[in-house]
Amino acid sequence: MNQMKLILTIILTFVGVFTLLAQTPKHEKKIYKNDEGKVYINKDLPVYLSVSSNPDGSDGTVIDGVDPKYSSPMYLDSEGYNSIRTPWKVDPETRKIVYPKEDVVFVVYADSRPPNTTITFSAKDQFKMDDTKILNSGTFALSATDELSGIQSIYYSLNGTPYTAYTSDVAIAPNQTYEIKYYAVDHVGNAEEAKSISIQTDDNAPVTTFNIEGDLIKNVVSARSSFTLSAEDDIPGVKSIFYTIDYGKTYTYNKPIKLTTLSEGEHTITYFAVDKVENKEEKKSYTFFLDKSAPRVIDEIIGNTFVANGKEYYSGRTKLKLVSMDNKAGVKEVRYSINGGEFTLYEEPFYLTQAGNLNIEVLAMDKVNNRDRTTAFSGKDNLTSYVDLSGPSLSYSLLGPSFNLKDTVYISKETKLQLKGKDSDSGFKEIDYQIDNGESVNYAEPFSIEQEGFHNITYNGYDNLSNSSTDNILIIVDNTGPEVFNRFSIDSNKTKVMEGQSVNVYPPHVVLFLSSTDHYAGLDKINYQINGGSVLPYRSLIENFKKDTLYKINVIVVDKLGNENQEEITFYIE
Repeated sequence: MNQMKLILTIILTFVGVFTLLAQTPKHEKKIYKNDEGKVYINKDLPVYLSVSSNPDGSDGTVIDGVDPKYSSPMYLDSEGYNSIRTPWKVDPETRKIVYPKEDVVFVVYADSRPPNTTITFSAKDQFKMDDTKILNSGTFALSATDELSGIQSIYYSLNGTPYTAYTSDVAIAPNQTYEIKYYAVDHVGNAEEAKSISIQTDDNAPVTTFNIEGDLIKNVVSARSSFTLSAEDDIPGVKSIFYTIDYGKTYTYNKPIKLTTLSEGEHTITYFAVDKVENKEEKKSYTFFLDKSAPRVIDEIIGNTFVANGKEYYSGRTKLKLVSMDNKAGVKEVRYSINGGEFTLYEEPFYLTQAGNLNIEVLAMDKVNNRDRTTAFSGKDNLTSYVDLSGPSLSYSLLGPSFNLKDTVYISKETKLQLKGKDSDSGFKEIDYQIDNGESVNYAEPFSIEQEGFHNITYNGYDNLSNSSTDNILIIVDNTGPEVFNRFSIDSNKTKVMEGQSVNVYPPHVVLFLSSTDHYAGLDKINYQINGGSVLPYRSLIENFKKDTLYKINVIVVDKLGNENQEEITFYIE
């Protein structure tokens, strides 16, 4: 062997072109030596060996192997580690073999495998919808690994734009659609097959709609009301709706929110929705007043009342006024029922027109339909309510001479009128009366009327509720006795002076007839007395007179009221 220092230079060259996908740039297959001195060659490249005595290989000569078919060129058979050996190690100073003997080894790493690139997004929450990934805007990062020669570059393309070398995180705008293609190339020109991913950035939060079902007036609700929440989100859809009442625990909404467990008063519900990539809606709130109380009704009596014997009496002139009030929503309506009858809408004070025991039920409702049914005037203050619509029953009696003829009462000035009243409900109170439309007089005791003639007495009775009754009495006052009339069956044709007076003279067979009339009451009886004898009732004619006798007949007439009149008839029988 020549004494010249032999420098074995392994010259590795490459041919061929690595073809990528049509839309990706072409990358040359090559040899790469890293900072550590390791040599990597694309496994597809041919390998030629040359010998040179200069470090730079400038005078090198390609050498063929024993079998040129497999040595010029040759191809590395193993992925990764490959070695070329020559025996033995020779000391460069002494040019002698180094003991113990060791091979001289030249190492080359064959690399045919492309890198593997992964993409990551700054958005934490992602949602797959069909073939598109939904996520928030931000950035994406590319990273690649390679088993041997290492990563030379990573490339990416947005929405079909030319590939760009990746150097740092790439921004993706809000609410946009992207198709991202990316791949990596190692140091020996192995290019990864381009990957692609479709994404939709979504930074829009859902929109929640709040509704109230049931009773509502302004912002006042009842315990029967409920709240419903619904949310809309275009992409990728609503994940959950949340709510909080009065800033307490937060709940996931899944059915209408009932209010029965809340206390009466003001409350606030706060709500928001989150979509499937955790876009969170700004919190919304609604302040409401929960009204659980029905209106309160107070009754007020307008008119007469009277309490006696465990009852409170009302008259037909009495009105019932219902005053209603409500704590929040306001009164919607008040209805009332009298003694179990139909409920009537209350509009104004009303008269109590049903006589007897009174039981009034009141149904009050506010504007969110809270209602209360209460009973008024039923055992109120331990008293029974009673409506008295009628005045007292009236009557009279006559103290003294009187009699009735049809509808007229005949009395004398000696007769006293006693007026009476009776009331079985609220009780009798008083009577007043008028004579012939004169001034009204309060009745205190029996009274008489002296003026003779026809009179109309009107009298009014009042109970303790001032219910009144009126009656009248037609009266004729008769203070004068009847007139006396006499008639003889024969006219007297002569007179005779007897006891100083001139009297008519009649024969013995004469007959005397008596009669009487009365102006008002009418004749009751005629009596007579002959010459001071017994008083005899006049029933028919008076006869059988004695001759030569002076007669003095005293006629006594009495009317039906006991008014009396007397008249003396003097005559002579010859």
